[in-house]
Amino acid sequence: MGGVLAAITSILSDIMPPTNRGGRPRKPDRLKRLHGTDRKDRKRNSIVVKRKMPRRPVGLSSQAVRIWNSLGPQIHELGLLNEIDSSAFGVFCQAYGDWLELTRHLNRLGVLNWYQVTDSGYRQVIPEVGARNTALQTMNKFGSKFGLDPSSRSGFNIEENKLTETEEFLFPTKVIA
Repeated sequence: MGGVLAAITSILSDIMPPTNRGGRPRKPDRLKRLHGTDRKDRKRNSIVVKRKMPRRPVGLSSQAVRIWNSLGPQIHELGLLNEIDSSAFGVFCQAYGDWLELTRHLNRLGVLNWYQVTDSGYRQVIPEVGARNTALQTMNKFGSKFGLDPSSRSGFNIEENKLTETEEFLFPTKVIA
């Protein structure tokens, strides 16, 4: 009986790739290059993507749009944001916008007003605090995929743009004191 199960499992694994891999999620190839840990023997078939800035998803709040417009080009320039990633980055921007708005609202209320007393006398936290914490968890989860936290950014090998001799002669750097 065990042989039949093994044969079926083998056939299914050839037809359908595994959907739930255990362990640490795979790091994108571009992130490996930025960290300096990219090796030819570990190359996977990568998706070829367009080099233009992706379109912003429809339905983001005004705060999320501002975040998209300020962070998106910087992350795209590093090669970590492409058209296929736009929805995931949109989720990050929306969570960040929600977190900012909820934090401002809670700051206006003051910490002492973050609690309400029920009819039975139980003191409970107002729903805005839970919503803010959920937005923060979403930010942390999606932000690490785009290098937006210190641990995912540590070790980036980003080279500075160095001027050639001709460019240095034509465009000398000015020191402003």
